[in-house]
This record gives sequence, C-alpha cells and structure tokens, in this order.
Amino acid sequence: MALKGTKNIALSYQSMIGDQVAVYMTAQIPESGRSNSNKTIQDLDLYEANKTECRADMAEFDAMLFELEDQQAAETEETLEESEENQEVTE
Repeated sequence: MALKGTKNIALSYQSMIGDQVAVYMTAQIPESGRSNSNKTIQDLDLYEANKTECRADMAEFDAMLFELEDQQAAETEETLEESEENQEVTE
C-alpha cells in the first residue's frame, strides 16, 4: 500500500490601495514547479495614481512565487531521488 497523489500550490493576492483592489495577482504551481501566473489591473485609474505601491506589491508577489517554485522543484527532485533509491533496493 502506498500513498499517491499530487501537490499543487495556488496563490491569490491583491494590491490594495486603502480598501480598493488595484491589481489582482494569481498563480498556480504544480508539482513540476512550472508555474502559471497572472496579474490583472482591476482599476486602471487607481493603478496609475499608485504605480509605485502597486509595482512594489507585484514585485513582492513575484519574489514569493519564485521562492515557492524553487521549493516545489527541490521537493520534486528529492521525491524522484528517493523513488530511484527505493527502486535500486528492490532490484
């Protein structure tokens, strides 16, 4: 008996100016580590008036995404190595 499955990470963040959403940011990180991310400017006028803050939030989101991608890729590599070691033992 073995536990088998996949691990996916989903991110959903907003760049807020006061209580208003300026930018939506989402990402999906599958087990392979190859992510898919999107940024959508929700309120163009709000974004234009607050570009510096919005861009700082987007940079923070990207940094978080890159860190999670690297962690996911490292975990996947460890799992593959363990699987190969287990296969060698059983042969």
